[in-house]
Amino acid sequence: AVRRVPCGLEERGACTRACACTRVRARGSVVLAVLLLGRRAGIGMADGANAGAIVPHAGGGDGGGGDGAAQGLEDREVGAPVRYGVTDPISLGLPTQAEVALNAQLAEDMRRDAPLANQEDISARTTALVELHRLVRQWIYEVSVREGMGEEASKSAGAKIFTFGSYRLGLISRGSDIDALCLAPRHISRESFFSDLVAKLVKHPDVADLTPVEGAYTPIIKMKMGGVEIDLLFARLLLQEVPESLESLNDDDLLRNLDDKTVRSLNGCRVADHILALVPDAEKFRDTLRLIKIWAKRRGIYSNVLGFYGGITWAILVARVCQLFPYFTPAASAKRFFRVYERWNWKNPVVLCPIREQSNVAGLMAFKVWNPKQYPHDRMHLMPIITPAFPSMNSTHNVTETTKRVIMTEISRAAKILEQVEQGIAEFPDVYRPLPFFSMYKHYLHIEVLATSPQVFLRWMGWVESKLRHLVRHVERIPSVQVRPWPNHIQFSDPEWPHAQAAFMGLTIEKGMEGDKNYGNTVNLRQPVTGFVEIINSWPDRAEMAGQCDMRIKHVKRRDLPDYVPEDGPTPRRRPALPPISDGPTDPAEQAQAPLAVEKRPLAEAPTNSPAAKRPKTEEARAVAAEPKTTEPPIAQQPRVVEAAPIVAASEAPLAPAALAPAQVAAAPASAAVPAPAPVAAPATASAEQAPASAAAIAVAPVALATVLVKKKGKIAVKLAQ
Repeated sequence: AVRRVPCGLEERGACTRACACTRVRARGSVVLAVLLLGRRAGIGMADGANAGAIVPHAGGGDGGGGDGAAQGLEDREVGAPVRYGVTDPISLGLPTQAEVALNAQLAEDMRRDAPLANQEDISARTTALVELHRLVRQWIYEVSVREGMGEEASKSAGAKIFTFGSYRLGLISRGSDIDALCLAPRHISRESFFSDLVAKLVKHPDVADLTPVEGAYTPIIKMKMGGVEIDLLFARLLLQEVPESLESLNDDDLLRNLDDKTVRSLNGCRVADHILALVPDAEKFRDTLRLIKIWAKRRGIYSNVLGFYGGITWAILVARVCQLFPYFTPAASAKRFFRVYERWNWKNPVVLCPIREQSNVAGLMAFKVWNPKQYPHDRMHLMPIITPAFPSMNSTHNVTETTKRVIMTEISRAAKILEQVEQGIAEFPDVYRPLPFFSMYKHYLHIEVLATSPQVFLRWMGWVESKLRHLVRHVERIPSVQVRPWPNHIQFSDPEWPHAQAAFMGLTIEKGMEGDKNYGNTVNLRQPVTGFVEIINSWPDRAEMAGQCDMRIKHVKRRDLPDYVPEDGPTPRRRPALPPISDGPTDPAEQAQAPLAVEKRPLAEAPTNSPAAKRPKTEEARAVAAEPKTTEPPIAQQPRVVEAAPIVAASEAPLAPAALAPAQVAAAPASAAVPAPAPVAAPATASAEQAPASAAAIAVAPVALATVLVKKKGKIAVKLAQ
């Protein structure tokens, strides 16, 4: 039941039912209502970019998921009517006293668990950006003079440094990097950016760990300046000079006739500026996003390249919730965040503003805008979340069925815990408690990426990491297998490779069912691993980087995880070593000559009422009965995995009867169909020197023979299955 408390206008007969000064009280645990004539709820609109067809609970008059019994009977004041985004807000309610108290607790937890940068850190970042701006202006001046421009024209050519990402949004945490964009006039080329500017940075005393990656999807220079990590992109505008008065890149005319790499570089700054302009309160938006980011990182769902959500995607989702609940505190907005997206109809995209259709303006017509009605590929996106800046793109095109399932599971978990936080039986740190990934699964896929130099490693790791989602798709096609990729890679030391990093994926293998009984499941990982290796072999820089990089992939059980993997569970992965049986000789030679010690134990008497208590009839039977009995161990009903041995270079791969031919796949786009695995070779007796000599070609080593124990008529038989 919902009752309206009349205001002064209604009492005087002047109410038009269009104001927002109505107070709403809800009674009952679940009340489905459309508040204030339904139009302010933003629900059920014909527009496809609505609130996801969410039916809100009118708990406490918030219209967004219910506040529980305590707040469900509490009056909530309503603020002035506002509208942000493509629909009216779900609730215009003002914060209650309970929400203010919860928000104070959240702020204290965030200061402890996700501290922001102090004044010293901010000063160091500001100093680094100022020095970088000075170097860029000097570089552009020198290039302009070299190309024959006059002294005054060279000085006025100008340059700008824009920031984006977390730094631009105001979430500057301790030790975080700076995403920056170098804006140059039209006569400065990208080749000069990676040659002349890099040469100048190398000579600078405050620059360290300089790594230019010109061949990346979005070309970038990674470095440390004054101890601050900076990722620097490059964009050349079709302007004769970059004016000092240029403070924003939101003007679409700046994109005219630009190439795709430049547009991608500009997109980060443009999206960040649009988000800040579209939220009701930037400070509340930052505080809410701060909680969501620490939750996503600690729960292992913060990675765009692996098919989860990246930083810009989480920011868009938080901004949309702030639009739907413009007056809520960050703590209340966080609760609505999980409730809204737990119920979201993902056939509808998440948008912050109307999508600008493909432009008919000259110079902008070539840019593709996300449009599922026009492009069939856009209709295949599972969780569309659209960037607000032109050209609008889906920031979650990498999401797969597996990663969607993981994201929705984590969102549902967080929603339940936040309900408990409101009831006082849980705390905010319970929401973002780190996931014990290395204790959750019995089987893992272990991928090691190795390189000889930081430049090669950055390019090689970028290529492998960008293709890991294909391995996820290949494995998830196996019946009864679920896979969870882990985005937090681990660096480790390798005796042969100076730069090494490991990635892991957890495997859940369901047991087979036959009637009411469970039985073991045999899973062959050979085909998905082979298909993934063939994709890796299509790296365009493979010939150039021959012998400078490598990759190893194998299946490991939890107890066999490497020592560099952290212990995150309540019990250790490995059992402690058993103590020695006796204090006999430790030298191998002495042990060989020492007689075997036989321990004599009295036989336990069997119960008189058991068959074993009957005396044997013959002396032979009596002697056999006196011997200690050994029982066969029961067959463990656990899934069995056919292991793929580590992937090694073809020149080092040992030949064996089941060896695969080296994968020789031509360069092809990532979206191309994965070719079928190579046929199994005949038994070979050739030496290892007869293997192909190209170290860049990668081969799958022979699949180990799996020993399967089969219980048959009370006996244990050994069956070798390839």
